[in-house]
Amino acid sequence: MTPETSKERFHRMLLLGVQRLRGRPVGAYIRKLQEWESLEPKAFQRLRADRLADTLAYAKRSVPLYRSGPWSEAIGGGDAEALQTWPVLERAMIQASGSELLSQSNTRSHYFRRTAGSTGAALGIAMDTDAAAWAWATDYRGLLWHGIPVGARSIYAYRQRESALAEWMRNRETLLTSDLSPPRLTEAVKYLQVAKPTYVSGYVSAVCEMAQHAMLFASSRSRPLVPFVKVFGEMLHKFQRYQIEQGLGSRVIETYGCSETGTVGYECPAGSLHVFAEHVEVEILRDGKPVEPGEVGDIVLTCTTNRVMPLIRYRVGDRGRLSPDPCRCGRPHPVIAGIEGRVGDVLLTAAGGRVHGTALGDLLKGVTASSPTAIGRVLFQQENQRTWTVLVQPGPDFGDGIATLLVDGVKAIFGEECRVTVKPVLEMPREPSGKFRFYRAARPPACITT
Repeated sequence: MTPETSKERFHRMLLLGVQRLRGRPVGAYIRKLQEWESLEPKAFQRLRADRLADTLAYAKRSVPLYRSGPWSEAIGGGDAEALQTWPVLERAMIQASGSELLSQSNTRSHYFRRTAGSTGAALGIAMDTDAAAWAWATDYRGLLWHGIPVGARSIYAYRQRESALAEWMRNRETLLTSDLSPPRLTEAVKYLQVAKPTYVSGYVSAVCEMAQHAMLFASSRSRPLVPFVKVFGEMLHKFQRYQIEQGLGSRVIETYGCSETGTVGYECPAGSLHVFAEHVEVEILRDGKPVEPGEVGDIVLTCTTNRVMPLIRYRVGDRGRLSPDPCRCGRPHPVIAGIEGRVGDVLLTAAGGRVHGTALGDLLKGVTASSPTAIGRVLFQQENQRTWTVLVQPGPDFGDGIATLLVDGVKAIFGEECRVTVKPVLEMPREPSGKFRFYRAARPPACITT
């Protein structure tokens, strides 16, 4: 870890001090997390089991929803501390019965954190200051793994900005993802060159935009423009990691999480994506039953740090797998071996087979490697089983050769009989959340039952 500067120390003390005054003991929780992660593996597993059992007992006792319907039948007279006996909590149930998920035992004031609505209507998740403190602490602990101290200068690529005072206190500059125009990206790159922040943090697609712009307007001699880039909010594909590494010269830190539970996992310096298991338990299910380590299934989360609205076995909508092997870094946390994307992100081949849309990521990695500045944004859109439209915001090196690579790549994955049209556009459509996707089905096929 590099020595903390006096300016970083000032911002760390200010930020943690203000949080403590607001009833959020973030600093104390960071120290607690660091203490726990130094435990031997068996002791860490006991800690996880105890925290989970305590959460389940509390949820059964305090949350009305968990004393009714399928929960009453499954755990009413049985062992509530056995997680696998609990029914899976679906997103639709939170939308329909959110008030019944509020704990009757928690008398502290709470607020609602709104999700971005990436997969439909936004959810309101109740939290209090203690839950917020745990969420902040887990995220800062992940940065500390890489030697990035609380209060380090950063640039934040996000959909909204806080007050000027809050931005100054956090020692960061915000790049609004609603304005990724060339002039604004030029300002961001100049900020990297002049202010020399420790890290960039932001949506994957927004950081890729910055990296591509830096490739065009910053000399190779100036790289690395920033030592670290922490990405969140979207699945990180290999071609995007490559773009960021090439454009910004940065060490990419992948994270995984959701607004409903906060940060779930962080990439360690050894390159593994670890589950913050003191904060959230991760299960991988298929047909409602746990799969073997290494097998792909639905990701189901149980948060152990939110006593206002405890989410037990919440199916978040992603697919992934857990590694059967520990990380060589020695940390006791489980390892997510791969995030496979959204449950519904399945596309059809011309022959009627099913291929997950992430297969197009490897195609883009090849195109990017051959010509890093040929494409700004791209969206592979399947109109029907044999018809594709590839929307492209052209870069300076875009031409017929790149278009042919895209057409041939789609056909290689989905069938030679596919009709593929490459269409240059000025603006790329966004998702309702404001994020960008690089593939989608215009008329989504039925999801695979899992």
